[in-house]
Amino acid sequence: MRRPGEAEGRLDWLDGVKGIAILWIVFFHFFTSYDHGRTPWPLHPGYLAAYEARCAPDGFRALCLGGALLSAVARTGFHAVSVFLVLSGFGLSYSLARPGRPRPAWSQWYRSRLVRLFPMYWVAHLVYLVSPFQARFDTLDYRFVLSFLGDRVVPIGTIFYYFNPALWYFGLLLELYLVYPLLFVALQRLGAARFLLLAAAVTIAARWALVIEFPVNPAWVQGGFFGCRLWEFALGMAAGALWRTRAASLSAAVFSWWGLLAGAVIYVLGCYSYRALSSYLLTDALIGTGLTVVLAHVARTIGGARWRGRAVMAVGVSSYGLYLVHQPYVLYFAERMRGLETPMFVAAASGIIEVLALGAMALERAVNALTDRVLG
Repeated sequence: MRRPGEAEGRLDWLDGVKGIAILWIVFFHFFTSYDHGRTPWPLHPGYLAAYEARCAPDGFRALCLGGALLSAVARTGFHAVSVFLVLSGFGLSYSLARPGRPRPAWSQWYRSRLVRLFPMYWVAHLVYLVSPFQARFDTLDYRFVLSFLGDRVVPIGTIFYYFNPALWYFGLLLELYLVYPLLFVALQRLGAARFLLLAAAVTIAARWALVIEFPVNPAWVQGGFFGCRLWEFALGMAAGALWRTRAASLSAAVFSWWGLLAGAVIYVLGCYSYRALSSYLLTDALIGTGLTVVLAHVARTIGGARWRGRAVMAVGVSSYGLYLVHQPYVLYFAERMRGLETPMFVAAASGIIEVLALGAMALERAVNALTDRVLG
């Protein structure tokens, strides 16, 4: 573990954020299936009062409030997807913006991205088929073929959440990677500030058109159309490029106490923005911006604990595999654990998630090794 201030070949905090984000997403899917709508929605006004009303009259108030906090944290885990969008843009631009690096050969870049994405994605489909308690062959139809080929968008109403709902994110990544060369050239020519202004304008315009002016299936806004999530990705791109040349100043700003405060305030504003259609135009942008900063601080703090920091970073390095394969398993176990009290559920779920993480990490390493051997 490197000490703060030492030169970094790999950004440990970045892997730490990925690890926290994917574990949060996995627990979100686990908890929401276990909870099955029994507790109030945490982003609804009056949440604490509504949660307290369902507690036993003679129960301990502290335990009730603790349960409310756990439920709120667990059920907002989907916010971590915005963090992954920021980190994805960061990682791509951080790699390409290295000083002295020649202009990228985009055909080779596309090949490397597809080779990175598809093999593990295909394996996730096969894992679903060979999981005897998950494969429901009466639901397997032409959509499985479309999904296997990478289509998680058309037809949006029936394929976006098909068989393994978490895979919708793969379709969004493909769209963003498709337009990434254009975005990277725009970033280089416009500079970070004007590039982000352009990304903000495109994001708000796309969400306004699809949410207010011409309302469509919400899946288009969630990730069916990349323009609605462009800000998060573009923010990561700009930050990754700037981190190459201004790492010290940016790190000092992001990891300062006021950086943490700003991130927390922006995230809270994002949570409040669900309340009106007009403010919902900014929801994912605010959440992605603020939460990434907050989780970066959490990752730095956890990184100081040796085995915890290493474990979280290891999960982060292999977060892609865990994201692709976890959901069918956690849904299966959660349905059968609904009779457990919450503390017992949390303990059992933690153990299952640990096993899933270890299995997914081993599977992703094996798939990557085989891919390297076959395709070079």
